[in-house]
Amino acid sequence: MTSPAMTYSSISPMPRIAFMGPMGVGKTTAIRALCGDDMVASDVPNLDRQSHAKEFTTVGAEFGQIDLGDGEFVQVCGCPGQDRFDFLRQWVVSASVGVFVMVDVNAADAVHAAGALLAEAAAAETPPLALVLSARPASTAATQAFADGLQAAGHGVVPVLQVDVRKRADVLQALSVLVSMLSLRSESP
Repeated sequence: MTSPAMTYSSISPMPRIAFMGPMGVGKTTAIRALCGDDMVASDVPNLDRQSHAKEFTTVGAEFGQIDLGDGEFVQVCGCPGQDRFDFLRQWVVSASVGVFVMVDVNAADAVHAAGALLAEAAAAETPPLALVLSARPASTAATQAFADGLQAAGHGVVPVLQVDVRKRADVLQALSVLVSMLSLRSESP
């Protein structure tokens, strides 16, 4: 059965899923894996090489659209990772039904960084459903320690999924989990 919250029609807006995370974690790569060249990107040459060595960086919202089948569509949006663009990230999150918080769970500050983004999403007027994507290979022990750290920091139990953001099948599987969770939430009293 199709969830009313996930059905696109000319009457209701297309549901939006946001990708959040620090600079260089793979948000653009994940959206490109889902949408191919049918995405609107906002990458420019990176002028802040001290913060991150990557050649290009996102300075605006990136957009793509995914056909889930049976007339269902979802819009995916990537948020810039730099704090100076937090106003744009907050706008995208405020218009999203779900968010993927992308992190490298092996990073020393992963719990703090993910926690700050989860808190930002939770502060939205209508908080989106959040899942964490471990965007770099990590052991089961590292992933569990990260999830335990989030819970200890007061973020509750947040699903953490291991994905290879370069592989469309991996990102589609994560999207499927989020869509299923959204459908369950919309059916709850």
